[in-house]
Amino acid sequence: HLIIAIGTKVYLSLPSKQSLTEGHCLIAPLQHHTAATLLDEDIWEEIQRFRNVLVKMFEAKDLDCVFLETNMGMKKRYHMVYECIPLPKEVGDMAPIYFKKAIMESDEEWSMNKKLIDLSSKDIRKSIPKGLPYFAVDFGLQGGFAHVIEDQQKFPHYFGKEIIGGMLDLEPQLWRKGIRQNFEDQRKKVLQFAQWWKPYDFTKKKE
Repeated sequence: HLIIAIGTKVYLSLPSKQSLTEGHCLIAPLQHHTAATLLDEDIWEEIQRFRNVLVKMFEAKDLDCVFLETNMGMKKRYHMVYECIPLPKEVGDMAPIYFKKAIMESDEEWSMNKKLIDLSSKDIRKSIPKGLPYFAVDFGLQGGFAHVIEDQQKFPHYFGKEIIGGMLDLEPQLWRKGIRQNFEDQRKKVLQFAQWWKPYDFTKKKE
């Protein structure tokens, strides 16, 4: 009941816990994939298509979007999720500065890999070697930054959400454990989102 749209190989859904911001949604492959760095071209392209459409949709509401992917363990049966979190424009404008600072200060002092990887000219699949755990953030349709996670014990899985939470002054509970939502609240949120999505839905147009 949290699913908004199903494409060919990718679907769009809403988080089951309380959303970080209104419109917070998740893009994920239908089949099990652990990371964007390991995706087939067609799945990657479809994710980008969802991303383009979401940016356009939120743009019309005067919102910026930040996209997050945290890939912790290739060993754990981890399912890749690309999270889209809409932000007010003035916060969105500042987001790259906050993320850059947080990434520079994160993880180990001495990292083997370059701390901050710029994704503005090439995407994550060309920037991070396959099989390494990483955190990545994209700002709207521009690229963003990536960071290879050196020590998974020390790197919180909610890293990206914590930065956004800090920028918006949200309560930490929201991203640490997540706040449960009952079925009714989930349903309301889905109906609301479905209305926004409808005019942009490219998954329905196929004959």
